[in-house]
Amino acid sequence: MKYLVYILIFVGLLIVQISLLSFFPGNSRPDILLLGIIVLGMREGGVPAMISALAVGFVKDAFTTSYIGASMLSLVVAAFMAGNYKHIQVKLGTQSKLIIFSIIILIYNFIYYFLFQIKAGLNIFDLTINSVLPAAFYTLLFAGIAHFLIPNGLLGTKK
Repeated sequence: MKYLVYILIFVGLLIVQISLLSFFPGNSRPDILLLGIIVLGMREGGVPAMISALAVGFVKDAFTTSYIGASMLSLVVAAFMAGNYKHIQVKLGTQSKLIIFSIIILIYNFIYYFLFQIKAGLNIFDLTINSVLPAAFYTLLFAGIAHFLIPNGLLGTKK
């Protein structure tokens, strides 16, 4: 039953990601599917998150203009890193969770935009400034909004 709920959540996130966020101005868009994968990885562990990331990334790549495999690889790496958070079992404060979220989002965006714009001829600095940092900022902004709208927070730890 729990997995059916996750499937429905990811279908909803995928529809929002593909339809509504495609109208977001500029090349850098927030990725709410990434937030779902991070939350799944931190709650359930790495293996369910990586399997979900593989499926969700393939569907996202199939329905958008990105290369097949760019989202899959990036989401699986993010799911692996978020799954490691669950196995650490350390009581972290809000700032530490925000830093972990930020690191995962930055690494995801760097891998995704590197694969997406590999033929554009951008150097690493331009890629980071023009694509990675704005997309990471927008995704963190959406994470903050979702954290305050969900009664228990994104990870179920808000009191």
